[in-house]
Parts: sequence; C-alpha cells; structure tokens
Amino acid sequence: MAPSSRQREWLFRLALLSLSLLFALGIAEVAARILRSSQRGGKEGGEDARYNEYDPLLGWRKKKDASATYRRREYTVDVRINSQGLRDPERSFEPPPGVFRVLALGDSFVEGYTVDLPLTVTQRLEARLKDSGCPAEVINGATQAYSTDQEYLFYRSEGARYQPSLVLLFFYWNDVIYSDRQDYFGTPKPVFEMGGGELKLHRYPVKEKLPQAKPTENPADAPGTGSALVELVRERLWVGAPGAHDALARFGLWNPIPKSTPRLEMLVYDRRDLAPVEDAWEKVGAILAALEADVVAHGSTLALVYIPARMEIQEASWDVTRKLYRLTEDAWNRDKVRRKMETLSALLRVPLIDLTPDLKAADRLFEPAYFTFDGHWNARGHDVASSAVFDWMKRSGSLPSTCGGRLREHAESAEVWDPGDAPAARSNH
Repeated sequence: MAPSSRQREWLFRLALLSLSLLFALGIAEVAARILRSSQRGGKEGGEDARYNEYDPLLGWRKKKDASATYRRREYTVDVRINSQGLRDPERSFEPPPGVFRVLALGDSFVEGYTVDLPLTVTQRLEARLKDSGCPAEVINGATQAYSTDQEYLFYRSEGARYQPSLVLLFFYWNDVIYSDRQDYFGTPKPVFEMGGGELKLHRYPVKEKLPQAKPTENPADAPGTGSALVELVRERLWVGAPGAHDALARFGLWNPIPKSTPRLEMLVYDRRDLAPVEDAWEKVGAILAALEADVVAHGSTLALVYIPARMEIQEASWDVTRKLYRLTEDAWNRDKVRRKMETLSALLRVPLIDLTPDLKAADRLFEPAYFTFDGHWNARGHDVASSAVFDWMKRSGSLPSTCGGRLREHAESAEVWDPGDAPAARSNH
C-alpha cells in the first residue's frame, strides 16, 4: 500500500530533521577536531628544561636571562627569567628606601608559569599593596617542583640577600613526601637527615643530572574513541561528572575511569598515620623550624600559606581522585594535610594563611579558580590567593606603619574577582 500524503509529509519531516541533526553533528565534530588539534600542539612538555639548569645545592634552578613558551591546551604563556634567576621583574638585593619588601617561596603555583607574569600571585599582591598606598615589592623566589627543603636552602643561599621584612612560604600537599626524598621524578635533589635533633644536609653536591620534563598530563587524556566530539564530552564528564562518565561507559561509549594504585605522595591523605608519612612530616616540621629561626635571625617574619589542591575544594575533582585511586570514604581524608599544617603552625608559633576558604568560595562552574585539566590556578585563582594574603597582612599587623595611609579606604572600595562573599583567610595567630 502506498503511503498517504500525510505519511509522506511526516517521512519528509523526519528525513529533514535527521539530515539537520547529522549536519549539526558534523559541524560539531569538525569544530571539536579543530579545537583538539590546537590543544594537541602543547602536550610535549619539557618547557621548564629550557630555563632550568643544574645547581649543586638545590638540584636545579632557573637560568639567568632565559626564556621559554608554554603551549598547553588551556594556556599559552611566555616565561622570562630575570638577570638574577627569578621569574620576576628586575630587583636589586638592597631594598629601595621606604619600600616594604616581601619574599615568596614556593613551587609552580607561585612561579606561576600558567599565567602571564602580571597575573601571578606575587605580582597581584604587590599591586594590591601599592594600590593601598604601601610602597612594596613582592619578590617571586619560587621554582617549579621545589619542595620545602629546597625552598629553605634557596632562602639561605639567595633569598635572604633580598632583605625581606616578611617571608611567605607557600605549602602544597606533595611537599610532605618530596621533602623526604632524594629525587623528583628522576631528577636528583638535596635531602636532609635528622640526627641529634638537628638537620644535616645529606647530599651535597647534588648528583648532576639535567632536569627532566615533569608529568603534566591529566589521566583524562586516555586513548581516543575516534570521534573528537565524543572525546570532548568524555573528557568534560571525566573531570566534572565522573558518575555520569562511568554510567555512560556501561553503554560502550568509552572505557570507565581506570583503577590505579595511589602513589606514595598520595598517602598523606590516608586516615591512618603511616610511618613513612609521619617521618616525612617530622622532617617538614624541622625544616620549617630551621627556616623560621633563620628568618628571625635576619630580622624578618615568617608566615606559611597553605595551597589547597583542586580536589580539596571541588567535589567532582575529589570524586575523580577517589575513583581513580580506589579511595574509600572511610579510609581517606582530603582535609588531613590542611589540618596537619594547622597543628604544625600552632606548634611552631608561625602564622598560617589558609587559602582554602577563599578559593572554595571563589571557585564556580563558569568562573573556576583552577584550570580544568592542568590543576594549577588560573588568573582568577592567583588573584583570589593574593587577595587572601593581602587581607591577612592587614588584619595581622604585618604591614609597617608607613603603609597605613590608604589601607582602610582600599579595604572599603577595592573590587576583587569575587567581591563580597569570599571569606577572609584563616590564620592560627
């Protein structure tokens, strides 16, 4: 029986709709392929090796007047090193008259190779101080992949020469284990031994070996399905909705999130107090105590700044981490490192600026403080972190009296990334 005119009309509409859908999917696939092609250009890594060099004390340091360009899927950044080996504007060792000087110690978060120099946490903090009427310099003494022991050694060998009034040591969770190890992913580094209640440098000079490219890829970069559009959806679900990702995996669209064994550094989140981790924490405490003593001996003040990992402030990121490493809720505690730092801060009587509340309040779906795949702060994250440190400096009386002129006016009128609802950074003192 031949279809009626009404049936032919519906068949025509269905065919037209199908063609339109296929055309739209084709356009989306082409767009996804173009996007992924542009992203693939930046996955080789090793940019840091172009401006890092061997150092017998620190393991590696930045080359003076060197440069490199990071081309990654979420950013393209030119990194230039000044004549003194810092990713910073040119500075003199002698502070200019009347200038309040701050030295920041840390790793890649503070070096900030994921954003342009003016957007880094140190430069944003310096701008906030100057805008408030406080002549200031915030020196970026950070080097990517440094742990707390290397930051301490950098302060002793180089940082103290800048004569800062305030030293900020930024602490990240992987600093715990790597402060107790002799290499960082195959690159030799210094390590301290505990003996007679004192720290003793175990390896000097550090074995010479060129810095290697550090792992930067996200586990979401798994073998593809063939369709760039499907891959784009899969990756976004992996990092943003892991439950939905694995639910769709059951229909054969892609593989579920794989199960991996937690690396040693991840054990700092284990609810149990494991001996290797506790030994590392003891060493971290001794290093921080030694740093604080040296800072005070130079007439300065030390403050610790806690950097939360993305998984500590984002539920989806924590869910992915738990799925990836098979972490059960009752066996792992994502607040453990932060709580340990609070305890250590109180024992050492060194103030702790906890960035967790501010970053958690500021991090939103369409205005995140962290990159989606890289895991470091984006420009918003750097700005929020600088605002939290600035607020602590005002509240704690860390600024000299000469900086008081416009601070109240600035506090009332300044606009930041997330005005009004980001809580002040917490301090134990």
